[in-house]
Amino acid sequence: MAMSTETAMAIKSYLNQAEALVKNYLLADPFIPYTSVLGGIFACKVAYDLTQLISTFYIKTYNGLTKIQRIEWNNRGMSTIHAVFITAMSLYFVFWSDLFSDHQHTGIVTLRSSQFSIVGLGVSSFLALLW
Repeated sequence: MAMSTETAMAIKSYLNQAEALVKNYLLADPFIPYTSVLGGIFACKVAYDLTQLISTFYIKTYNGLTKIQRIEWNNRGMSTIHAVFITAMSLYFVFWSDLFSDHQHTGIVTLRSSQFSIVGLGVSSFLALLW
């Protein structure tokens, strides 16, 4: 299927913007993304163990589950904690942070970031990869 010149230019423009995003934000300071991924690993382990601990004491049918069902249950608990984390981060950035304020920044909204947003992305990315 043939592509128009305008469409090809638009795709190339998006690729250039994505490349700039990775180069200027994610790889500019590798300490933050790598540390946040390690934090995500730790948060994942804590969420999994916390789900198991709470379920053992408060969910009567948990002890009757098979090993596979317990693993699935704990994974769902981890997924719930991930959803709460992402919701809290999103609410912060939309309502309390000036990251998306039109008065403070110029440029495309999707290319804006902060150290806190990069940390959230690193932790969230690792948690999302696990299931």
